[in-house]
Amino acid sequence: MKKVAILLLGTAVLTGCGSDDSGDSNDQRASSSYIGAIEAVDANADTMTINSMPLSLASTRIELNEHNVTSNELAAGMQVDVEYDNDIAYEVDIDPEIVGMVTGVTSTTITVNGQTLDTTKDFTSNNFENKRVMLFGYAEQNGNWKINAAYEVGSIPVEDLYEGKITSIDKANNFFNIGTMKVDYSNARMDHEDLAELNNGVWVEIEGNFNIDFMANDVDVENELDLANAEVEGYVTTLNYEKTSMTLNGKTVVAITENTRFEDGLKEQLKVGSKVDVDLINNAGKLQASEIEFD
Repeated sequence: MKKVAILLLGTAVLTGCGSDDSGDSNDQRASSSYIGAIEAVDANADTMTINSMPLSLASTRIELNEHNVTSNELAAGMQVDVEYDNDIAYEVDIDPEIVGMVTGVTSTTITVNGQTLDTTKDFTSNNFENKRVMLFGYAEQNGNWKINAAYEVGSIPVEDLYEGKITSIDKANNFFNIGTMKVDYSNARMDHEDLAELNNGVWVEIEGNFNIDFMANDVDVENELDLANAEVEGYVTTLNYEKTSMTLNGKTVVAITENTRFEDGLKEQLKVGSKVDVDLINNAGKLQASEIEFD
């Protein structure tokens, strides 16, 4: 499901449909990429707000699990990958971290795919039990999820989904564990690169069907460099003493250098638990923060 479709913070060439006498009708637009939670949706104005920016949805392609959906599917708290320019969103990919059947809800937890996950709000009044839901949140450094938002999947054909770090792996028998969840990947679609990188400690996204174990139809190994040249919202889940390296959302390691700019706060204020927006670049094959803005 994850489609981090990142356009460089430069120009992307699009083929236009100009008149016959316009000659070469190719035009250019600078397109920015943002990965984070929707703050608000205004159905009357046909806009959504991310990072305090209202963006028009009038001509936006919106996808969930590679299925085109309407702006009616968007809601506050959903994690999205957005390409935009001049207050216009061109593409929005709804990107839940977890999808599955709800088998239990308390005021502080929700159980999906056999995993009981901590929530930051009370979902007991949503009547989610025995329904398929999309969950949005972040992982703490210990791997435990903090779920900030949850919505029913409805009729959209979305497979069960889970993300996390591999904590043990048995390549001879084609299974690995994400914490207590056993994942059978014997029939999963995987390219050679992902298969070679499938090891303890790597972050994976799995799609398939959960019963007692998770039968994966697709396994994607996280490539952190896919986030280069995007602005990413997240929570600082680890930070070294020198404040030269941090982890966002429990999975993405980011270098902090003397060239990193800080907005709405100082480097000294950065701590575990800080919510930030980070402009990421690829520096010699490692993710580096060019700017960190306190949220």
